[in-house]
Amino acid sequence: MIFEHLLADLKALLFPEREAADALPVMDGPWTPNRALDAALVLGEPLPGCDDLASVGDGALLVSADHTVWRCEGAQFAQREAHAVLPASVGALLAAGTSLYVAQDGVGVVRLNQAGTEIASLLSVDGKPLRCVTALAALPDGRIVIADGSEHHPAAEWVHDLMEKRASGRLIIASADLSQASVIAQQLAWPAGLLVDARGAITFSEAWRHRLSRLSAQGEPEVLLRNLPGYPGRLAADGHGGAWLAVFAARTHLVELVLREEQFRREMLATIDPRYWIAPSLHSSGHYLEPLQGGALKKLGVIKPWAPPRSYGLVAQLSADGECSASWHSRAGGL
Repeated sequence: MIFEHLLADLKALLFPEREAADALPVMDGPWTPNRALDAALVLGEPLPGCDDLASVGDGALLVSADHTVWRCEGAQFAQREAHAVLPASVGALLAAGTSLYVAQDGVGVVRLNQAGTEIASLLSVDGKPLRCVTALAALPDGRIVIADGSEHHPAAEWVHDLMEKRASGRLIIASADLSQASVIAQQLAWPAGLLVDARGAITFSEAWRHRLSRLSAQGEPEVLLRNLPGYPGRLAADGHGGAWLAVFAARTHLVELVLREEQFRREMLATIDPRYWIAPSLHSSGHYLEPLQGGALKKLGVIKPWAPPRSYGLVAQLSADGECSASWHSRAGGL
């Protein structure tokens, strides 16, 4: 372990240009901060803990939240009923044909029929449990692509995986009935989003490496977009050859500094309650021990776009060539 840290320090000393190449980028151009997410239409009452959406053929939406998959339909999807209730917290969803594939945090993937009854499950691949399924997608031939974010932590402990600087994620292809599965890529830094094109090429996000890559049917991944200003998550086709990209937290200079300062980072992980780590979060607790409480202070009544956020909402639209064309933000102090 000591040798690994010395080697990392030596690389940083000998190759400073590598660190500079991955310096935190400025949010400008199509990434310029705005309040578009805060001003967006809210559909129905909030669903606490909602995680993913899946569109089904009759115009309804399926939404995962806590232990339940909800069916939402009607005007602004205000009519809701429980489609399935599962024993573990549910996350990623995939509606494919007459089946619904659901990720259970810490457990694996289950396949449900149209009535919401479990008919198959996949709990491990190559002897390793599927404890952190972050995204699901379907190949043109009906097989299922699974992103397994980490072999060390469930999806709910994503911040632990980030601050421990892990890279143990996998991409897996499984048969439609989940009876067979194999690993197609590994040692990934929290693969969190998947998008499959008509030729079967798989685009995936790596949150801790701040990039999008594409894996062709022939094998080797190609980096499409690198050094993003936040941690990229799930992907969805936009219907025009491009994609929607969810960025679930913004990168900050303070967190980047903590990740570089090995001694401080290790001591923080060992001695501080995870709720109060200097780390990104999906929401602010408002507790007085929470870091970055001054990040959303207003100047002349306006929250400045450079305010260091504890949490940050961001969605980007990517063009067909993988470049950001527009973005929607909920900045520090937003909803």
